Amino acid sequence: MDDGVYVLIKKGDPEHLQKRKFLHEDECTIGRRGSQLKPDIAFSSPYVSRKHAVIRKIGNQYTISDLESKHGTEVNGVAVHQAPQPLFHGDLISLAKGVVELIFFAEGSEMDVTREFSFPLSTAPASKATPGLLINLERREIRLDGKRIYLTGKDMDLLMLLYQRANQAVSYEEIMVLVWPERLVNTDKSVPDVGRAEINALVYRLRKRLGRYGEKVTTIPRYGYMWEE
Repeated sequence: MDDGVYVLIKKGDPEHLQKRKFLHEDECTIGRRGSQLKPDIAFSSPYVSRKHAVIRKIGNQYTISDLESKHGTEVNGVAVHQAPQPLFHGDLISLAKGVVELIFFAEGSEMDVTREFSFPLSTAPASKATPGLLINLERREIRLDGKRIYLTGKDMDLLMLLYQRANQAVSYEEIMVLVWPERLVNTDKSVPDVGRAEINALVYRLRKRLGRYGEKVTTIPRYGYMWEE
């Protein structure tokens, strides 16, 4: 696999938290470590199956498949089965009902792949007579009461991240990694050098731009933020 693609271990064995696992091969297995079986990404939890899931590169697309694990695999809260499911930059991979959590991180061309919507979006044609907030993930387009609003790069990145994870709390660390990935270049750190004040300022600006819908960006005390539907 490409050097710019990795998973960040968000939850699992304490010694591996916030560690990056680069995906250098075309196949990467995830499971529970054992005396004879050694998955590429291994955990000790008894709730994780020996052969739990596998990440593969098929053509130019990264995918994940569940390997008939006992407690299942999810991506952004949606169950994954044996059929390969595409992975995209920022996806949250959960094993065994959240016992293990990983964030898929991809740079370059993989971020430009059109992704499938993980939940229904409004498809009504936008016009001046269309009330409400319309968010088109595919086109990165925002319309407020029928009028398009333009967001800067970081504002849009934050909105896309929170909106894709609607009703799921997103930690400060995830926001740092997924909104400021360029600050991880040429460093061994697992989290970019981004202060809470910088994140809070970005959230404040985004809320202002969204007008009365800014309240959808809710604060999770001492943890991060969430887009609340």
